[in-house]
Amino acid sequence: MDEKLSEEPDLRAAIEAELRAAGELADEELNIGGVALALAQWDNPGKDRTPYLTELEALTDAVRESLVKAEAPGADMIAMVLANIISGRFSYRGDTETYDDPKNADLMAVIDRRKGLPVSLGILYLHVGRALGLDLAGLNFPGHFILRLQAGPEATIIDPFNRGQTLTTADLLNLLRSIEGQQARLIPEHHVSVSPRDILLRLQNNILSRALGAGEYDRARDVVSRMIWFAPDRAGLQFELGRIEIHAGHMGAAASAFEACRNMASDAGDRRVADMASEALKRLKAKLN
Repeated sequence: MDEKLSEEPDLRAAIEAELRAAGELADEELNIGGVALALAQWDNPGKDRTPYLTELEALTDAVRESLVKAEAPGADMIAMVLANIISGRFSYRGDTETYDDPKNADLMAVIDRRKGLPVSLGILYLHVGRALGLDLAGLNFPGHFILRLQAGPEATIIDPFNRGQTLTTADLLNLLRSIEGQQARLIPEHHVSVSPRDILLRLQNNILSRALGAGEYDRARDVVSRMIWFAPDRAGLQFELGRIEIHAGHMGAAASAFEACRNMASDAGDRRVADMASEALKRLKAKLN
């Protein structure tokens, strides 16, 4: 038997344990780059994670060296350094030609190809920012992942997809209208920061939506399962798992997922999700009877 094939079950078990351990950590304790690489290695068990970790270290070291040379850099200067290193020296850019390629949401493939989605490229910036103690966060902006960098009283918005370009309020409005139409307006919610866990879920949702669109329910189940491992308190993931199990014809598993969703949502006081799960469970049991 091929040695890599024989080692794969042990590696998968180790990655699952790693992701479950991440699920027990507070959001601020998550190593976003490390978890993203664990998720990528789950899909690429034949790949060694070491060179990818080395790449993240190289990015961090290069940014650190450049910032040391700058005296009391403000937000704009720090943003320029990040862009010059990550998108300049290391050539990371948005994939404008094959945007929907699933590789764009796989951090190993992103590093290999030097291109990806806004959220996967944003994870590179956030990993470096976390390692260097920068006040850098992803924002709840619809349809296009962006970052806010705060340095003292100054703040700037970074677009990791477009080579680290900084965005003005007018730029943000134009971007929003290109996504939602000319009637769209910027609202405070668009500037709310999101947690590293939410960003990793957003990354995985890109893979999930493509799997569901292609009717690949085994693949979709696999993606949702690992999302549950590192975000075990998200009742909505159990609901999504139940829907996938129905499509796959696994009614018993679907019922278990809906029950888990209902119980978790009830415990959290989320009546809307709990009622959704209860109704889904009721309809499913009616079909089974």
